[in-house]
Amino acid sequence: MAPHVVEDSFVNRQMVVVNRVELKVTPEPPLADNYMYDFQYNHELPTSDALGIEIPTDCDVQKEADVLVAQLSDAMGRGDAETFTDISLDYGVWRDKLSFTWDYRTFNFRPAILKAARDLLPKTKATHFAFLTPGPNVSRPYHDYRQLQFIVSFATEIVEASAVINAVHTKNGWKLYTMHTVAEKLKQFPEFGPADGHMSGPISWEKQRAKAIDATDPEILIIGGGQNGLALAAQCKALGMNNLIIDRSEEIGEVWKKRYEYLSLHFPHWADDLPYFPYPKHWPTYTPAQKQGLFMQWYASALELNVWTKSSVTSAEQDGVGNWTVTINKEGKITRTLQPKQVVMATSLCGFKGGIIRHSTAHDSSKDFVGKKVCVVGTSSSSFDTAFDCSRRGIDVTLLQRSPTYIMSLTHSVPRIIGGYTPDANGDRPSLEDQYRLFFATPVGPGEELARRNAKPRGLRTWRGQRGTGGATLGQTRNRGFYFDAGACEHIINGKIKVEPGYIEFTEDKVILNDGRECEFDLIVFATGFSNAIDSVRATLGDKIAEKCGPIWGIDEEGEFKTAYRETGVPNLWLMAGYLPYTRYHSKLLAIRLKALSERISPPPYKMKTIYTMLW
Repeated sequence: MAPHVVEDSFVNRQMVVVNRVELKVTPEPPLADNYMYDFQYNHELPTSDALGIEIPTDCDVQKEADVLVAQLSDAMGRGDAETFTDISLDYGVWRDKLSFTWDYRTFNFRPAILKAARDLLPKTKATHFAFLTPGPNVSRPYHDYRQLQFIVSFATEIVEASAVINAVHTKNGWKLYTMHTVAEKLKQFPEFGPADGHMSGPISWEKQRAKAIDATDPEILIIGGGQNGLALAAQCKALGMNNLIIDRSEEIGEVWKKRYEYLSLHFPHWADDLPYFPYPKHWPTYTPAQKQGLFMQWYASALELNVWTKSSVTSAEQDGVGNWTVTINKEGKITRTLQPKQVVMATSLCGFKGGIIRHSTAHDSSKDFVGKKVCVVGTSSSSFDTAFDCSRRGIDVTLLQRSPTYIMSLTHSVPRIIGGYTPDANGDRPSLEDQYRLFFATPVGPGEELARRNAKPRGLRTWRGQRGTGGATLGQTRNRGFYFDAGACEHIINGKIKVEPGYIEFTEDKVILNDGRECEFDLIVFATGFSNAIDSVRATLGDKIAEKCGPIWGIDEEGEFKTAYRETGVPNLWLMAGYLPYTRYHSKLLAIRLKALSERISPPPYKMKTIYTMLW
């Protein structure tokens, strides 16, 4: 259904109406609602007012969950699409990762669910349903919205899987609002156990490792040794797939160690563990960047990952059936030719766009500019960090804001976004597996409605973010335009950081602001963002392969990431990217996908386009 526009006479601005949900749009917003974002199938939350009924106060949550699971088990075990769909709300959402579709797919509203169920359930029977922790509960995230939530495990012929289910109480009984089904392991191919470790050969462990790394002939070639490359390598190794990471850096972790010296990660580390290697209990809440780099270096060594540093791709070609031949410049000394079955780009979500004077990626410290004047261009995280570093040193600093920014305090954002990962009074964190199931389960449509309630305008020239969802949508599209306040906002309020709106142009020795004023600065730092990841693909694998890739990042019509973690449009080429919590979660799924392909047990991904129908 195409959106239509109505006029809001009270505030004299337009509202985009998408399936009865009103998205207020400020005049000339800094970013269009549909920028890298094709999803349009919104619906208001099933609140108690909308449903016309409340969950009874004496509700036996386990009993109600038992009934729903019995219905699901019966319908899915028999491949009965009609009965399965009847359990869903009219505007319910079924999201799947690999367990049925062997892809990332979301089916929004009952007609789409019915179509997918008819195609998928008769071929993929789900059995052996059992409850997982945490147990069934009624949550009330808002005063007018309650849901029954429970998590179950189940099995298909190929995988063991789980489902996070949110149900609402209607006048016609309980109905599924959202269901997220996801593969968790391959039944025929469990992870390998640990090696024995006894040293019985003629050379030391260190020499054995050096020899093995040098001789690696990988099934999977991973380009990029940041957190995504390392995590995927670890997951693939655990499933018995020989892999190799190549990275241009001098050493693993350099991507963090060489950032500006005052950088700490902007969110607590509680959700950031890499696979098989949790942070120690007394790890700093906000990890210093250099410390994160050392941790990654340690990680690669401890898990015995095969890594060639100071190495890069010099050519990459495919034959007519997708077989790779990749030539590597190894340490600037020798040339190696590899023929991996799969190639994974794990270089970065973004490529560096460059800048004038100094880009934030080349700026390490402001300490040499005490007593001088500094201009920082941009108002995302690195911009605020740089300006804050200057102001703490007493430097005369101006922040040039080109467009509004979504700002949220850490006090409010941490409990709302990763509250479930919070350590207890003894510093012990909850099960990451339990929390990941919940954290990644919410489909885009319902997630937007919840995010709009969380989004609040704050500080300097702000906005409510793309589609009115604060930082939630921005993180899935251009990956900037938001800032979780780590101290800079107070310095803006008290004038220690000056803010200028607009753009600048340069003469030989002056900066001219957009109102014609001339200013002189001793240092200008451009924290203006990055280019798209396709530039990294192009630079590494060449134009021919890059032209075949689909759009990278952003949200498709159904509500799933474009290209990342999925088929790229190039046979046997994959993209692994994202923030640290994404790293651990999606690396496991991609490793499962690659193993299933390697063992020839993977069904083809479900390709049927869903047809959305008006429900009113």
